[in-house]
Amino acid sequence: MNPAPFAILAALFFASAASAQPNETEAVDDAIACLNITDDGERLSCLEKAAKTLQVTRIVREEEAAAAKENEKANFGLAGVDDKAPDQVAETADDFGAENIPEVRREKENKRLKSINAKIVEIRLNRIGDATVYLENGQVWRQLDSDNKKLVFGNSDRLLTAKVKRGIMGNYMLTVNELRRTIRVERIK
Repeated sequence: MNPAPFAILAALFFASAASAQPNETEAVDDAIACLNITDDGERLSCLEKAAKTLQVTRIVREEEAAAAKENEKANFGLAGVDDKAPDQVAETADDFGAENIPEVRREKENKRLKSINAKIVEIRLNRIGDATVYLENGQVWRQLDSDNKKLVFGNSDRLLTAKVKRGIMGNYMLTVNELRRTIRVERIK
């Protein structure tokens, strides 16, 4: 028997075992079943089919992860969405209450989005000089009334960019990079 199919099977199995989804598990089972085929050509064909199935499920999983990350970016700072952190929702019975374990909390906090960068489309100042900042990604951030810092503009035609990051106690800080000014904000859209 040719040892190459075993190498292919081992690579497929170990590459998918850590994050096996039902389709991946079925493809691995199909690949294992392929080992019982005595004809080399049929066995290779069977293993290639199982590998293609694994490849497709891996691509789908990666696309789902990328979409979840984009969704997290889109909801960054949005009241009622972003403040209900995923670490507060138990997905399985084993996860229930785990958000109170320091190691689990630290691990989930390390995975949480901490800041975003975007181009500023428009900045509007109200009558007392508080800013509302419109970002290219569609987000709108309003300066908190309790923040007395003012944004001072020189040349209004220059491109401005912003970095919004989480502050302590659930606050958000918006820095207009080119002005080197930071204001406390809340997301309104």
